[in-house]
Amino acid sequence: MAQCRESRVTGALYIAGNPGGLFYLRDGVVTGVRSPGSPGADTLVARGNVGNADTRALTATVLHDGAFAMVTGDIERYVIGGSAELPFVPASDGVTVDQLLAETTDRLDVVASLPVLVSPHRDRVVPARSAGPAELGAERQEIVAHATGRRTARDIAFAIGASLYPVTAEISRMLDEKLLETAPAAAAFNFVHGGLASLRPRADTVTDRRAEEVGVPPLPTRRPGRTRSGPAPG
Repeated sequence: MAQCRESRVTGALYIAGNPGGLFYLRDGVVTGVRSPGSPGADTLVARGNVGNADTRALTATVLHDGAFAMVTGDIERYVIGGSAELPFVPASDGVTVDQLLAETTDRLDVVASLPVLVSPHRDRVVPARSAGPAELGAERQEIVAHATGRRTARDIAFAIGASLYPVTAEISRMLDEKLLETAPAAAAFNFVHGGLASLRPRADTVTDRRAEEVGVPPLPTRRPGRTRSGPAPG
């Protein structure tokens, strides 16, 4: 990313890995992100969670969520390409590389400070006990309904049409409250992702104050040339 910033790249940074993805750039500024690890703006709009008037505002959330999805998975290598198809709705002004890295680091720190560490691409969950609608609320009911033991936070985010970051955080809280539990291996025998490591804290200590400052957004309310390549960036 620093190389793209310094070289004022216009094109795409291709990330190979699980889930991997693409960063779209214009003059070294990130204008969009697309990753199979998080729902894109087109998916959220198609599912009726946002109206067309909200689409451009949503792209900033999608951009940060896609970056979060990629860095919580495996990054094997990268390729900087000279051209790429534009994302569904590019962010009009874009986000600087420094802003994107800072926000992504903050999100990793917040997730690491939550009660139960969750890998959004590996850990699968099942309901731990019965709970009524009054206890769960609408968003949690949806998570429980899709917690089959074969779905990760990533899968559930796509299933309910919500961003990966808040879904991961909510699943962590629900695990802590014994509403969910990690599925045994037998429940997910036919769902393989190739050895992703669980999230680990990025620092020895992450304070509660840090988590409160950054915050985790609530789940949205549902409404009916040449290339250069190199090793993965550090």
